[in-house]
Amino acid sequence: MNLRAFYVDDMPTIYAAESADEAARLYEEDVGDPCDEGYPQEVSETELDRSIPDFGEDELPTGEMTTIRAWLEEASPGFLCGAE
Repeated sequence: MNLRAFYVDDMPTIYAAESADEAARLYEEDVGDPCDEGYPQEVSETELDRSIPDFGEDELPTGEMTTIRAWLEEASPGFLCGAE
């Protein structure tokens, strides 16, 4: 599976999917509404590699840093991360 990261709204909420169409479908299944106009948008290579705080399974900060790319490598299709 070759997942990519997509912004699905302006919050920003990011979904993992193989295509923009799949990201839009998964978002609509989760929230019950389609993506706003102009979405989904693929996350840029630069944004994928930007350092961001890491969170544990309890959704609390771990004190470590990570990247969206690292999360994407372990992801399954659907919600990846949300607004900071």
